Amino acid sequence: MKRRSNSILSSDVSESVGLHLPKVNLTSAAKKVANSEQVFSGIFIRAYRVTRLRKLVLRTILRLEGGQIFSRSFRRILKDYHDVEIGDFSYGRCLYPAGYLKLFRTGLPAGTRVGRYCSFGRDVAVFRRNHPVERLTQHPLFYNSALGIVEKDTINQDADNPLEIGHDVWIGERSIILPSCKAIGNGAIVGAGSVVTRDIAPYSIVVGTPARHLKYRFNEELIQQIESSNWWDLAPQELLKFSPLLYNAVDQISIQRCFNSSL
Repeated sequence: MKRRSNSILSSDVSESVGLHLPKVNLTSAAKKVANSEQVFSGIFIRAYRVTRLRKLVLRTILRLEGGQIFSRSFRRILKDYHDVEIGDFSYGRCLYPAGYLKLFRTGLPAGTRVGRYCSFGRDVAVFRRNHPVERLTQHPLFYNSALGIVEKDTINQDADNPLEIGHDVWIGERSIILPSCKAIGNGAIVGAGSVVTRDIAPYSIVVGTPARHLKYRFNEELIQQIESSNWWDLAPQELLKFSPLLYNAVDQISIQRCFNSSL
C-alpha cells in the first residue's frame, strides 16, 4: 500500500497528471509535440468545436504530445475555447476543462492566466465570483442566467475578475482560491487545504484557513537574483545545464556563478 506524506505541502505529480517524471525522456517528448503540431494539431483543435468529440480530442492529443505537461495543442484549446492561458510545463488536474474527469474537480474560470512550470495538487478550486450577499436573496436562480429565470447574469462574469498566477507556483491539494485573491506571485507556495483570501507575494509560503504568510523561500537579495534570471523562459533541456541549482539548495553565490557563466 502506498504511503502518503503527512506534509501540509504534499503533492503527487504522477497521480496528478498520470506521468512518472523520472521516466520521461525530454527529447522524446519534445519530438512528439513537434510531430503532432506539424501533422495533427490544427485538425484536432478544429474538431474540438464539436461538443461530443471534446473528450476524445483531448485524450488523443495528450497521448500524441507526451501528456499534459508537454502538450501545446492542449494549451491552444484552453486558450481558444475556454479563455484560460496555461504556460508551458505547468500541470494539474484542475487545468483540464470542466467535466473532463468524472471523479475530480476540473476546470479553471475564464480569464485565468497561469505561468510556466506551475504545479497544482488534486481538487484545487478557483472561484472568481460570489453569491450576492447584500441582496434580498443570494440564490443563483436570480443571478445565473443558465438556470433560466433571468435573461442574463446579474453579477459579474468570471472573466471580469481574472486570476493571475506567476511562474513556478505550487498550489497544494484541496486548496481554495477565493475571488478576493487577484494574483499569486512567482515561486509562491500554497499549503494543502489552504483557503486563499488575498494576493500572495512572490516566493511567499502561505498556509491555513484563511491562508497566512508563513515565511519567504529565500531572502530578498536572492529573490531579486532569481527574478532577474528569468529561468522559466528556458526549456527543460536548457535548464539541465544549471544542475547545481536544480539538485541543491540555492544560494546567492551558486546562482550568480551559474547564470553569469552560462547566459
